[in-house]
Amino acid sequence: MSDQVKIGIFGAGAIGSAVYHLLKDRTNYSVTVADMTPYNATRTGAFAEEDYKQIDTRHPGANNSILQDFVCDFTLVINALPYTENLVIHNACMECDIPYFDFSEDAELDNWIKDRKYVSGTRTGIQFTMPHCGLAPGMSTVIANNLMHDMVTVDYIKIRVGALSQDATNKLKYHLSWSADGLVNEYCGDCAIIRDGKYYEVPTLTGYETLMIGGDTYEAFNTSGGLGTFARTISELDDERFKHSHINYKTIRRKGHHNLIDFLMNDLRIPNKELIEIIKRGVSTTRRDVVILFITAGGEVNGKHKERIYKKVFYPETYNDRYYTAIELTTASGMLTMVELFLQGKLKKEGYYKQEDVNLSDAVNTKFGSMFVMNR
Repeated sequence: MSDQVKIGIFGAGAIGSAVYHLLKDRTNYSVTVADMTPYNATRTGAFAEEDYKQIDTRHPGANNSILQDFVCDFTLVINALPYTENLVIHNACMECDIPYFDFSEDAELDNWIKDRKYVSGTRTGIQFTMPHCGLAPGMSTVIANNLMHDMVTVDYIKIRVGALSQDATNKLKYHLSWSADGLVNEYCGDCAIIRDGKYYEVPTLTGYETLMIGGDTYEAFNTSGGLGTFARTISELDDERFKHSHINYKTIRRKGHHNLIDFLMNDLRIPNKELIEIIKRGVSTTRRDVVILFITAGGEVNGKHKERIYKKVFYPETYNDRYYTAIELTTASGMLTMVELFLQGKLKKEGYYKQEDVNLSDAVNTKFGSMFVMNR
């Protein structure tokens, strides 16, 4: 069966490349990457030419038949393009009834589905759809949900995630291990939280705190997108366990970072596009990074207050002579954990599937999910 699995990946960037190579190195699936960039050995040589397809998704009307013909050939599709392309790729998958996965923190596809805009004269449901895969949202949500599974009351769930350079030599205490666009975007908009059991949205860069992890002091603050659908799911449950719960997601940074970012974005009010260009010019990149995953849940178990902690620090690794940064590896592995579960029949075969619906034991017993087992 496994040699018949055909996976399509949209996006030839860092994360699309990581997913492609992990699949090629560790499975015998057929894997094809699609991107609007023409194949060129100097730019896209990370992919075998026979595994690469040029498709422009920016003009769906003109390219709709090409896109659908391409999508319909796969067992499932992984979308690693910017969030602006989510609806285009999802709808092409929907027309061919092809399972769809993405990494997005954005809620546009969620809202489109919630408003039942997929309903037509011939359609009342959607194909298997699983957005928000990866690390945060993604495996961090699965882990957080597991920590409080047997609590009679849930007082708090705190999800703290940091993607940092191993060393910091500038005043920002930060070097780019991902992208300037992604950095600025998570500092914009509002953040979903649960406060006293109710759903709220609060501004990014608020909720400042310091915390100690492994003897080192860090800062953390609200950033957008990290909870995915988790906060909304909890708020819609008719469950006394969460009546007074506090649930939030914050990004971990080295102390001093928040003060400068807050100054640039809120005091100087530098436009986002301009700030992205400033960061691209002035902040160096690194592939020597570290990812910190630190999640706590507190509540009543057997009549007593209990706090559970998940803590793991991830570093770059090399597989088959290919170097993966910590953020590439954790994000891609979070996605491929969900793909494995789907192919194993551990997830339902149609409809919308949330990260918080995934069983942690199932997840960490997959080939890619095993990296999230906490060290004792």
